[in-house]
Amino acid sequence: MSEEPTSGRTRQLPVFHCPYCGDEELTPHEDGWRCGACLRAFSVRLIATGVQG
Repeated sequence: MSEEPTSGRTRQLPVFHCPYCGDEELTPHEDGWRCGACLRAFSVRLIATGVQG
């Protein structure tokens, strides 16, 4: 998980559990995260914040 660039930088946001199996054994993997329990790699991307009316 990364945030949209701010001043040319991206920041890795923490992920607390695997969206597939729910396990918490996660390690950074390329541009995302790798789950040690189900061996899946995934990424999380922030699209927007706030609610548009």
